[in-house]
Amino acid sequence: MKQNVLASLAVAVLLVLLAACSSSPAKNSPADSGAASNAASTTPEADTTAEEPAESATEDPKDRIIKLLANTPNHNDEVAPILATELEKLGYTLEFEVPTDSIIANKEVLEGFYDVAIGNHTAALNAFNEANNGNLVPAFLTTFAPNGIYSKKYASFDELPDGATISIPGDQANGGRPLIILQDAGLIKLKEGVDLTKLTPSDIIDNPRQFKFKTLDTAVLLRALDDLDAGFLYQSQRVKGGLALEDALGLESNEYKDFYIIAATRPELVGTPKLEALKQAYYSDAVKEFYKTRYDEGSIFYAW
Repeated sequence: MKQNVLASLAVAVLLVLLAACSSSPAKNSPADSGAASNAASTTPEADTTAEEPAESATEDPKDRIIKLLANTPNHNDEVAPILATELEKLGYTLEFEVPTDSIIANKEVLEGFYDVAIGNHTAALNAFNEANNGNLVPAFLTTFAPNGIYSKKYASFDELPDGATISIPGDQANGGRPLIILQDAGLIKLKEGVDLTKLTPSDIIDNPRQFKFKTLDTAVLLRALDDLDAGFLYQSQRVKGGLALEDALGLESNEYKDFYIIAATRPELVGTPKLEALKQAYYSDAVKEFYKTRYDEGSIFYAW
């Protein structure tokens, strides 16, 4: 009997031990679940922390590439390689082309194929936007090379005879420029408030010396100077014709900011790092030194 009691006790102890072992996981499962929950909740946070530096380090390569159309006015086609060198120092790559036409260049920028076009002045850009339902804007000003009225027959406005014929360029954005020169010289008076891009001889309200005006295509302005009393010439035409800056009867004033060559771009790119880098490159000493080799003193003005 004593043996039976001992056996029963042994069985009871064994059952208690088995019950304790089987119940241990159940008692510990909330702690284990909490640890798993904590691990799950911290994993995305850890991943996010790891990804943030990667995002800043993996900047879109396109943001380091500037696509430029560099027109020939004020030698911007020759300035472009200098800009490429300066931009490389700033960590940017410049891809540039020389367009055959400023209107085409503006359209390429407007449609997003290029970031910026350099070669227009503000007045011309306004005319383009109006004609093409565009919204291009100046990112920054660059340079201004004053054009003038020249003559192969007379040395000054005082020598011009009454009724003299003066040539003016035929394109809308520039046709009023010689009229402004004449007004600044006190020879004519223009209507107030007329857009610079829309000035024509019909806007003259006082012409005491009865000057006549002949509208010509830009390409023939220099050649026509032989047959006219005086005429408007761009800087490049003046140089090609062997005329000095001092030969001008009258020059444009650098106060007319609308005639500075601009960097034209889309509104969303204004102030972006790559456009600011392009501006910094353009406003460099290297660009200014280049211009000193292309222009006489007083024949080029800088926006910086």
